[in-house]
Amino acid sequence: MSTPADLDEQVTEVRDALHALRRTLLDLERTYADLDANTLDVDALGDPTTAPEALESAVDALRAAQDTLGIADADLDIAKRHTSRLKTRE
Repeated sequence: MSTPADLDEQVTEVRDALHALRRTLLDLERTYADLDANTLDVDALGDPTTAPEALESAVDALRAAQDTLGIADADLDIAKRHTSRLKTRE
């Protein structure tokens, strides 16, 4: 059986993994944002687009993912406030 302390530790591990994912995503976003669209090209697959359009859309989507993960992070903080208070009855 899992104890409340064990479960709380799992919440902490999930939150730590989410923080690491957010850092990685932020690094990706910044790296893409630093690319010079004038030095890039796009393939001919899918809808017609340009390198600047594709790059801007990629950065926007990475930012949106960062925002979404921020919401999850805030929710985990709320959960952690509650899970850290639970204990097995003596």
